[in-house]
Amino acid sequence: PAVFLPGYVNGQPISNSGNANQRRLYSGCTLADSPSSCLFASMGEIASIADSSYNALEMSLQKRFSHGVSFLASYTWSKSIDDASSFNMTGSEAKPVAGENDLAQNPFNLAPERGLSMFDARHRFVFSYTWDLPFWLNGHEWYKQALGGWQLSGIVTLMTGTPFTVFDSNDVAAQGSAPEITGFSAQRPDLVGNPNNGPHSVNAWLNASAFVRLDPTLEAGQFGTAGRNIATGPGYMDWDFGMLKNIKLAESMSLQFRAELFNILNHPNFRLPDSDISSPTFNQILAARDPRQVQFALKFLF
Repeated sequence: PAVFLPGYVNGQPISNSGNANQRRLYSGCTLADSPSSCLFASMGEIASIADSSYNALEMSLQKRFSHGVSFLASYTWSKSIDDASSFNMTGSEAKPVAGENDLAQNPFNLAPERGLSMFDARHRFVFSYTWDLPFWLNGHEWYKQALGGWQLSGIVTLMTGTPFTVFDSNDVAAQGSAPEITGFSAQRPDLVGNPNNGPHSVNAWLNASAFVRLDPTLEAGQFGTAGRNIATGPGYMDWDFGMLKNIKLAESMSLQFRAELFNILNHPNFRLPDSDISSPTFNQILAARDPRQVQFALKFLF
């Protein structure tokens, strides 16, 4: 990172975006030198200094296939904590999806980076099933042949929301980490309330008043008190449904018709809101996962 130098020269702060490369560690130049004379514009360090912990209660209930029915129900109550959940050398490339910037806000103080993992889901329930319908299996009438012999299957997934980090792309700490300089930003605002006590709507997900941006003039070189991954995004609910029927043609030949409906209820599963507090769309949900999708297939088995 670029080291912050306090003070002003001719009314302008000594640390600014124009001399970020001269202020970087191991740059090989000073403020008096031009940026082109610096040995390195940016350097990355890879260190084995992070750890994680995971605790969970896991329960499952299974019925093996008999009488045409089988199912598996699984429930997990868990908590995952770490210092970093991803390894992304490009900085915040995964941020719009994963909700986390894997760069420390202050590389000289890594303790505030410990928090919930970006994949932490406190509650997760999954139910999968298969059911061979017992109706009209041997009938010769046309309606019995059409409506009998079907197999139903599906997977139901219910999950609470995953954490994400609210950050400020404005380079208050003057580290040369503003997006227009290096393409990433990990600085955070101050925390003054409960961010998850919000309206939880598409237009305003979090309690935005729980965050206060740092003043780039009065608080230059400082870092916000908001922790990593303290905000929780929308939950997830999905039911994938399928049905198939085997049609006997001969002793060793048959047709199989399949109908598969993903997210059959067309339930909207929203992605994480915009987490950049300096963005005009901050706290708004701008995207959702796939809506209902239907596909059909016909197989010839021989």
